[in-house]
Amino acid sequence: MHSELEEFIASSKLCNTHEHTEYERFYRASRHDVLTHLFDNYVVFDLHSAGASQQILDALVDPINPDVERRFRDVQPYWKKIELTGYAEGVKLAAKRLFAIGALTPDAISAAQEGCKYKGAENERRRLLKDIANLDHIQIDTNTRPFPPEMMGQDFFLYDLNAFDLCAGRPDFDVLERQLGKEVTSLEDLGAAIEMLFDISARYAVAVKSQHAYVRTLKWEPRSETDAAISFATVRRLGNAAPQADRLCLGDWCMSRVAQTCARHDLPFKIHTGYFTNNNFMPTDNLRAGNMDLFLKMHPNTRFMLMHIAYPHSDELIALAKHYTNVSIDMCWAWSINPLHASDFVRRYLHAAPRNKLFVFGGDTLLPTSSVGYALQFRKWFGRTLKREVADGTMSEEEAIRLADFFMMENPYDYYDLTRKKEILRSADADSIAKLGHEGAFGAPPKSIRDSGRA
Repeated sequence: MHSELEEFIASSKLCNTHEHTEYERFYRASRHDVLTHLFDNYVVFDLHSAGASQQILDALVDPINPDVERRFRDVQPYWKKIELTGYAEGVKLAAKRLFAIGALTPDAISAAQEGCKYKGAENERRRLLKDIANLDHIQIDTNTRPFPPEMMGQDFFLYDLNAFDLCAGRPDFDVLERQLGKEVTSLEDLGAAIEMLFDISARYAVAVKSQHAYVRTLKWEPRSETDAAISFATVRRLGNAAPQADRLCLGDWCMSRVAQTCARHDLPFKIHTGYFTNNNFMPTDNLRAGNMDLFLKMHPNTRFMLMHIAYPHSDELIALAKHYTNVSIDMCWAWSINPLHASDFVRRYLHAAPRNKLFVFGGDTLLPTSSVGYALQFRKWFGRTLKREVADGTMSEEEAIRLADFFMMENPYDYYDLTRKKEILRSADADSIAKLGHEGAFGAPPKSIRDSGRA
C-alpha cells in the first residue's frame, strides 16, 4: 500500500526541466512501433555494453521490419543481463503503462504491437507528455538553432537557446550568418552576433544550453581579445580541422560572452556535466563539474544550472551548489542512469545545500514514450527517497508532501519565471514577433533533433 506521500508524488503535476523531444513534424513522419517506443532511447547503450552487436540493436529499433517478435528475440539474451539497470527500468515502466506488458517477452511484444495505438497521430506527443506522464511542461534543447515556429502560441513546449557550437570553439558560421543576416568575419563580428542572437531570442527562451563537455574539457581560463582574435582567424579558416588549442581559446572566449549575455538577459546557463551517452568514450577528466570552479567564480552574476548531477562525481557537484551563490543542480537523466545513486544524491543534497537550488526531473530523451517511462521512474524513486527521510525522523509526512510539491512545481516556476515565460509564448505569433524584429529567432527546422549531431 502506498503512503499518502507516495500517492501525492505519483499523481501530481511535474515540471520537466530538460528533454530533447522531437519536433512534431518529424515525430509524426517517423514510423513507430512498440519496439521503437520502448527501446529507442538510452537502453540500447546498456544492451551494447552487455554484448549486443550494433547490427542487432539497429534491427531492434528499425520499424521497417514488421516482425517485432523476431527483433526482440534477437536482443532478449542481452536484455536479461541488464534488466536491473535504470535504463531497463524505464523501459519496463513504459511497457506496463502504455502497452499493458507485465513482462517483456516475444509473445507479449507481438500482442502489444497488434494493439499499438501510438502511431504518430496529430498531437500524440503532447497527449503522452501532458496527459499520461502528467507533466506541467517540458524544456527542450534542440541541439541547434533557431527555434521551431511550433513553439509560438502555446505554453507546454518550452525551449532552450543552444550555445554548444560557441562554447565548443567551433561556431556554426553558416547558421549564424543565415539566421542573423550578417557576415561573421572577425572576433568583433562574432561578439556582435552573440549579442544579436540573444536580443532576438532571449524573450522566448527558458534558458541557454551547452553540452560542450562532449568535445572539450569543462576547464576554462580567461582569454585576451588579442589571443581570441588570432584563434578566431584560425578556426574561421580551418573549421573543425583547427588545432585544439585554438578551439579551446575561442571556446573559452565565447563561454564568457555567453555567460555575460545570459546575466544581462536573466537567462540561466545550463551546462552538461558528468556521464556521457553512447559507448566507449568517457574522458572522466573532461566531465568533472569541479573543472568549472574558475568560470563560476569569474561570472558571479550568471545563474548556472549544472546538469545530470555530474555522475559519478556527484558529491563534488553538491559542494559547488553549497558554496557558490550562482550554482544550481538539475537531476535530469540521473534517475535513469542510476536510480539508487540519484535517490542517495537527493538525501545527501538535502543535508548539505539549500533546497531551492535543486531541480529534480528531466527525462533528457527524444521520444515522448520514453519520457513517460522516465517520469514514472522518477515518481517511484522520489517517493521512496522522501519516505526514507520521513522514516528517519528528518521530517513529517506532511512536511515531505510540501517538499515534494516545492520540488515538482514551485521551485521550477520560481527559478525560470515560468508564469511570465508561458504568457509570452502563448501570446507570440508571427505579427507580434515581426513587430519586435525577432523573426530571425525562428525557422523551420531542416532536420530532426535526432539528426542534429550532438548529444
